[in-house]
Amino acid sequence: MDPVVLDNIPFKVDLEQFLKLIRVTDKPGYAEKAVRLVTEAQSIARPKAMYREAFIEEKGDDFVIVEGITLTSRVLRVNLNDAYRIYPYIATSGVEMEEWSKGIEDMLEKFWVDVVKEMALRVAIQTFLQNFKESTYQGNTSSMNPGSLQDWPIQEQSKLFSILGNPELVGVNLSQSSLMYPIKSVSGFRFPTEVNFDNCQLCSREKCPGRKAPYDENLYEERFA
Repeated sequence: MDPVVLDNIPFKVDLEQFLKLIRVTDKPGYAEKAVRLVTEAQSIARPKAMYREAFIEEKGDDFVIVEGITLTSRVLRVNLNDAYRIYPYIATSGVEMEEWSKGIEDMLEKFWVDVVKEMALRVAIQTFLQNFKESTYQGNTSSMNPGSLQDWPIQEQSKLFSILGNPELVGVNLSQSSLMYPIKSVSGFRFPTEVNFDNCQLCSREKCPGRKAPYDENLYEERFA
């Protein structure tokens, strides 16, 4: 399967929601300044996403081989016990807004722009999920992301990129330390499953703003040990 590239994603900021997020709804001077900035950012932003289907060739105790590339993780291996394919993906706020934001020097405005980039990333993720569900796989799936768990470290990111094929199609590059650019980008893979899984279930970090599921201190021993 050739990669599906979503590079024409509409992005329109809900100004009321944005002003609430940055807490300036009752500060007219700041609000006007923020609106001008977000309007400019919105005109520049080009959020994108891409994904493809990839087939599992072999499974070991703590690894799977996907199209010749070995992914090492006990959690990943157990999650893929009944799966024979995965769907690696990348979603990003876009290099266009990332480059534009480098010219913002005021610290408060940097924060505002960061919020807009996060909103653009969420739109890219939502568009990917909708397209994936409608066009590729209608069944139940869960997701794993390299670096979200100690069991599957960020260094595995480069392997995921190799399976995906050509992330430059959506302007995403990987540093030597396995960090993505643009910064507001996410990568991972979705996989068919009857048992829902979220990385957060195995992460004990408290007060995480991105938490999607409660930490289950017994889950690893019960399902993955």
